Amino acid sequence: MIRVRLHHQHLVLAVAVLAGLLACAQPIAARGTGGFLREWAVCGPLEGTSLESPAVGNDFAAWPGLFALDRVWLPVAAEEDGRVDLRLLWPGPTAGVALLHTFFLVPADGRYVLRIGSDDSARVEIDGRVVYRRDVKRSWRADEDEAAVDLARGWHRMLVRVVEYGGAWAASVRLADARGRPLEIRHQARVPPALEKDYGLSEAASLGERVAAARGLAREADLLVADLDARRERQEEIPPGYATFASYAGARAFGIGFFDAMERLWQARVTGEPDEEAAALAAAEAVEAARGLSDALASETEALVADSAAIETAHERLGGGGLSRGGMADAVLGAALAVRRTRTLADRVEKEYVLMVRLENDIRNWRQGDLGVRVLDAEGGAVEGAQVEIVQTGHAFLFGCNVFALGRWGDARKNRLYEERFLHLFNLATVPAYWSALESRRGRPDYGALDGAMEWAGKHGLAVEGHALLWDETVPTWVADLDAGAARSSAEAHIRRLLERCGERVGWWDLVCPAEGDFRVGAGRVPVADVLRWLAEAAPAGRFVLIPSDLRQVGRLAAAQSEAGVPRAAVGLPAHQHEGIWPADLVQRNLETAASAGLPVRVTAVTILGGSGEEADQAEAVRRFYTAAFAHPKVVSVSWWDLSDRFAWQGAAGGLVRSDLSPKPAYEVLDRLINHLWRTDAAGRSDADGRVGVRAFFGRYRITVRSDRRSASVEVDFRPEGPAEVTVVLPPANNAA
Repeated sequence: MIRVRLHHQHLVLAVAVLAGLLACAQPIAARGTGGFLREWAVCGPLEGTSLESPAVGNDFAAWPGLFALDRVWLPVAAEEDGRVDLRLLWPGPTAGVALLHTFFLVPADGRYVLRIGSDDSARVEIDGRVVYRRDVKRSWRADEDEAAVDLARGWHRMLVRVVEYGGAWAASVRLADARGRPLEIRHQARVPPALEKDYGLSEAASLGERVAAARGLAREADLLVADLDARRERQEEIPPGYATFASYAGARAFGIGFFDAMERLWQARVTGEPDEEAAALAAAEAVEAARGLSDALASETEALVADSAAIETAHERLGGGGLSRGGMADAVLGAALAVRRTRTLADRVEKEYVLMVRLENDIRNWRQGDLGVRVLDAEGGAVEGAQVEIVQTGHAFLFGCNVFALGRWGDARKNRLYEERFLHLFNLATVPAYWSALESRRGRPDYGALDGAMEWAGKHGLAVEGHALLWDETVPTWVADLDAGAARSSAEAHIRRLLERCGERVGWWDLVCPAEGDFRVGAGRVPVADVLRWLAEAAPAGRFVLIPSDLRQVGRLAAAQSEAGVPRAAVGLPAHQHEGIWPADLVQRNLETAASAGLPVRVTAVTILGGSGEEADQAEAVRRFYTAAFAHPKVVSVSWWDLSDRFAWQGAAGGLVRSDLSPKPAYEVLDRLINHLWRTDAAGRSDADGRVGVRAFFGRYRITVRSDRRSASVEVDFRPEGPAEVTVVLPPANNAA
């Protein structure tokens, strides 16, 4: 039996989804909302990326269980920060429109302020009147925009449209008074009792309404069956030459069994004549498959398979007479929530239980190899029974961090402790090379900090990455006084001078490439292709990291790199997660997009926040992110940004250690991964042929052999390209120590 523990972060994600979907949609209390509207009825994803469609009437209102716009509207609760994370509802790179609706009670006539955050475009209507509209591509941030509205005392309807173009997808709305102070107001997804008569909830549902709702439920069930089938097929796919180790083989088999059984369960529920015997058999098999992954998962599955009968009950009620519109909504909602819960649970099985085991299996495939040791005596004969110790002393994979805080702690003790914390984890240092800092005054460059960082890294045997050779955001202010030609010449001179000065001390140089294709250098614009040609001329053996401002431009950058003749380049993937921890599917999607250029991938800057109360979540997110990156065959390095909270970017609590340099749980997680779980330390005795072998991580090794008071030790670099076997020759007996 395989057992996989469901960790805290997994539970947080699962509970966040289920809490929203299973919300009773009762009126939310006024206390503790921070002014955010938290209870919504949601529908989507709808096709298109227009804020004008789908069109609805000015009197349109929605509530949980309503079937409208060819969708069942479901209740969803916003997170603590007010955000409705729509990607939790509709994972994947889907583009489209989502609609959010709520009723809210205004305490008095007056002017109010809406504070809106969205990823991406958004439009807000109150009682059918558009009060806010913005067509934009951006990440979600609470309160990014404001809209003043005049409202009368009483209940109002709010409809929010949110357009997404393929990435993260979220929205938030907060209500404040005219002075901008957040208001705690009563609001709810259900129709308030005072308005039930207006929307005819007690009236009998028409035959047309009942038929439409039944068809909507059938569509939702059909989509669920197709989704379960697709998940099963994904688990059955194994790349050619891919080795499946025992732990993943077991988890994969349970996952396939779970998806297959759940698919058959729902097929039995939605046939013209429900097959109770087939449903019962499939339910039992789904529970048993879930038990193979987790006892807790089995308990959830037992409850879910019982709830799946709600769709049969709903169809029975919809087919009968005397059903009110409110009763119809309740029947539809119960079935729709069972469908959604099934999809949510299937998502967890795939992305939390099976995926993490798959990633560990990927690590064994791509980060390890079979390392053999053969022990011979001085005459070339095999030595049987020799004690062999295989100890890894360094990683081939690069685990890094920026070293911008080196020597900046104000006293020698803290400076030493910072260095110790850094060196305990990392074998790669990203050194500061911003043009604006190196040459704040024209023609008077100061390389002191850069030289000091490179010298320190070289002293401790660290690989070095320079950040950044060129980036729009770090052009010196004096460049603005130059004409376009002089600005371009200054940029070229800076690049050539820096490459010549640093030489081989810097192994890789970051180039932060603008999305529009040209660097903005004062009054001048320099095409990326021109900068790449400068690099090819100035450092023909150099290695460069092309960091796209927009990840979707990786293909264009790779083509420009090839055309310019830059021989060794990688794609850089920044992973700043200030706006929220990336879910597993987003991590995988970003890694795949970066790797699509066919170049090595360097994850150049990881930030996951871990302030007070968030440290456990940060630690779990670090474990998951680093596991995914280390498991990807194209990734060659991962660099954190920054080591400590004191110097963290944007002043956020993004460090692995606190401001006093004490380690956070995230630091301890990385220590466990880098220095223990992903490091090989093995021992054994040679067989009759003098051989002993181990599955080992790629990296630097010290191999020590002892036999009959003789010993020998060798150092070796174990790489995917070899050597597969290391020969150790023991000295003659008379030379034994």
